[in-house]
Amino acid sequence: MRNDFLYRKLMTCFQSVLVAHEGCGNEEYRVCCPFCGDSRHRLYINCTWGVYDRATNSSHEHLVHCYNEFCVQPNEDEPVSYRERWENRETLFDTIYRNLGGMAALTAPTVQPPQLTGPAEWPGRVIRLDKLAKTRPNHPAVTYMAGRGFDPVILGREHGFVFCDEVSKPEYRMALGTIVMPVWNGNELYSWISRYVGDDVNGVPLAKAGVKKYYNMPGRSLAEVGFHLDRALCYSTIVVVEGILDAIRTGPFATCLFTKTVPTALKKRIHKGLQEYRDAVIVVMLDPDQSESERKRNVRHHIERVAETFRESGSARVMTVYLPQGHDPGSMTQEEIFREIHRAAQEQNVRLNFKHRKPYDPERSAGRLAGTSATRPGFGTNAAKRRRLQTGCEARQRQDEESAD
Repeated sequence: MRNDFLYRKLMTCFQSVLVAHEGCGNEEYRVCCPFCGDSRHRLYINCTWGVYDRATNSSHEHLVHCYNEFCVQPNEDEPVSYRERWENRETLFDTIYRNLGGMAALTAPTVQPPQLTGPAEWPGRVIRLDKLAKTRPNHPAVTYMAGRGFDPVILGREHGFVFCDEVSKPEYRMALGTIVMPVWNGNELYSWISRYVGDDVNGVPLAKAGVKKYYNMPGRSLAEVGFHLDRALCYSTIVVVEGILDAIRTGPFATCLFTKTVPTALKKRIHKGLQEYRDAVIVVMLDPDQSESERKRNVRHHIERVAETFRESGSARVMTVYLPQGHDPGSMTQEEIFREIHRAAQEQNVRLNFKHRKPYDPERSAGRLAGTSATRPGFGTNAAKRRRLQTGCEARQRQDEESAD
């Protein structure tokens, strides 16, 4: 048995974690004990530590032990009492699972990577999801994405999604054991975002468990690039969504902001890419849910703010789509998304055109930036793959035209 969540949390605090009994029964994780100045990884933590057991009504908080004889003794002549050892266990438990006291003593110094100016790189050893699905079909990353309605084979083969099982640098440690979603710039890797596998930790929501859902590649800003923006600009109608999975679910004409605001550089690139189309339309379709503080302060809705930002410059028509509360594109089917888009278009009297307007060349695309590297799977010279992506949206377009006639 292994506990990837616990391993990642220990890596966050200690940076160096050894694994004992790997693949044989319950694993144990070895770290340098912070209570006695240990440098030999003599603090052993069982993989079931902190995992609630209904049979015993406990979280196995006792399954942690430092094998240094006089761990955390108050002075050289007095050994540590049982009470003090138990308090140390509680401090460690609070730090790892509850993000409470003792973090300053336990957390390793944060590594501040320099701003990346050269080629982007993967966080370490990775395997594409399509290959992972073939060799380990029951892997948590594969079953999680399949459970959300995404085909792991398509995510890996056509979008380059990978699973990271080993990191190459301390600053990438939060990507360990996550699904890494690449952000491509033409045919090259520009950056990546890793996603925690799952929506809870042993039944506890990620936010309450102190686990970040997403982790951005350090040293690389996403203010200039949107997901698949270069490909989306091959259409005169593009859909702006919030996240990567939202864009994939929506279609090849979608790109994402990664946030609920529009960076100036990204806005300029979108308008520049659309300026050759006379019938250019920007569809703003973000997660409709507002935060409680924004609702209380009666703040203008973020969808309207983003739409207004696009209207300030450029000649493209801008329309908004408000999905039902509690829904986002990533949790809907493509048919449901199109229904909402075309409903909003009729209400706002906007004519949409989801036909592929020009061939996509990743080396010369309108959305491409210079100065990155790594190979992009799927798109580009393979016309069959492009046609497969276009089929759904163009079929819907023909249906709309026939119904309009």
